[in-house]
Amino acid sequence: MMGIVLAVDIGTSSLKAAYIDFDGRLLAYSRVVYGSNHEIQGARDSGAQDWERALAKALEELHTRSPGNGINGVCISGNGPTLVPVRRDGETLPPLYWYGEKAVPRQAGEAPSFFLPHAAWFKENAPDEYKRTDFLISSHEWLAAKLGAEILTVLPQAAYEPYYWDDDQCRLFGLEPAKFPPFVKMGSVMGRVSIEAAALFASASGNRLKSGTPIIAGGPDFITALIGTGTLKPGNVCDRAGSSEGINVCAAVPREWEGLRVLPHAKEGLWNIGAILPSSGRLFETYRTTTGQEERPYEELLAELIPSPGNVDLFRTLDFLSQPQNPLPTPLSPLDSGRSVLCAMGFTVRSALRTLEASGFPVKEMIVSGGQGKNSRWNQLKADIAGVSLLVPEISDGELAGNAVLAAAALGAASTFEEAAGRMIRIREVFRPANAAFWEEQYRLAVH
Repeated sequence: MMGIVLAVDIGTSSLKAAYIDFDGRLLAYSRVVYGSNHEIQGARDSGAQDWERALAKALEELHTRSPGNGINGVCISGNGPTLVPVRRDGETLPPLYWYGEKAVPRQAGEAPSFFLPHAAWFKENAPDEYKRTDFLISSHEWLAAKLGAEILTVLPQAAYEPYYWDDDQCRLFGLEPAKFPPFVKMGSVMGRVSIEAAALFASASGNRLKSGTPIIAGGPDFITALIGTGTLKPGNVCDRAGSSEGINVCAAVPREWEGLRVLPHAKEGLWNIGAILPSSGRLFETYRTTTGQEERPYEELLAELIPSPGNVDLFRTLDFLSQPQNPLPTPLSPLDSGRSVLCAMGFTVRSALRTLEASGFPVKEMIVSGGQGKNSRWNQLKADIAGVSLLVPEISDGELAGNAVLAAAALGAASTFEEAAGRMIRIREVFRPANAAFWEEQYRLAVH
């Protein structure tokens, strides 16, 4: 069965979209950066409309790069736990971003929900807007509803319900359960593109987004990235690397350990053991900004910093390797400062891998997803420093690949998303570690 999926991922700073066929081939790709205000924490003059405008721009670019065939299904994922306050008439208030303020319950008790603290803060700090709100939904659910889907909450699988909400937790936070839409299972059809949405995006999509096109329930980005990298069996590992980074191990049993996040997996009966690196990619952005190189392409800058990835002489004389907590010492040249930042990023990954190993999850190889994985020079250096092999799939944005997998299964191209993933996800390149003794010594010096 042939078909094309419009896969969309709503990120924190940009929207990514792609046409992917049921064989897992990337036909066209687009990334649209939002306006600068969107990236400012707590900004009230940016909103969900940025996502809608970015989708229109992305559709234009996709049509230009791959004109022709229609779209058989749409699947959207998004960052979280972001919540969008909406009214029944469609009015949308500014989103409550995942990085924003949170409120804790005033009563004793367990409250595992990722979402309700944001909603409680909203009620306390913007009571009038809270009263005007009929529903609180995630970013990907909002955009799906704009296209014609019902207003629903997409649940990755049943074990995730406590991490979203339930009546008891709503009462604990003093929130009305009716403001949180009913659950629909990820990977199910949650609606169809409306006549109005098809007309709105007709010009941008070259009339390829037809009314009646199925809208498949995507999920939170880190879940769809697990699916889109094929991290679906115990022992599989995904390195989801962008502005922040998460190393996620698929496990048969949960195991609590300091420094790790334990959550249900995308696949029922399995668990996701995560080591979170919140500032990984941001270190490099800081370096680009402080050295006035934010306009230089990544490929050009990394080619300068790492002209030969296997050449350890570039790093042998850098005294600051033993002080990764201060990766931007002012006396250094821009080249040495940049190399110090790359080392600090690599050491952070290596440290996270040590934590996973200590908890019973040794890692030998990781499938890469996200922006950091798109440069071969950095992939090789990262593999060297971290001491593990990096596997790069043909579609490097796991969220988009995961959306395509979910849609293929929902539309009958496979009986399960696991079967679809097995056919659609292929490894394009492998980076194996080198110079193990040198980097082991440098890491030892850095942590002692």
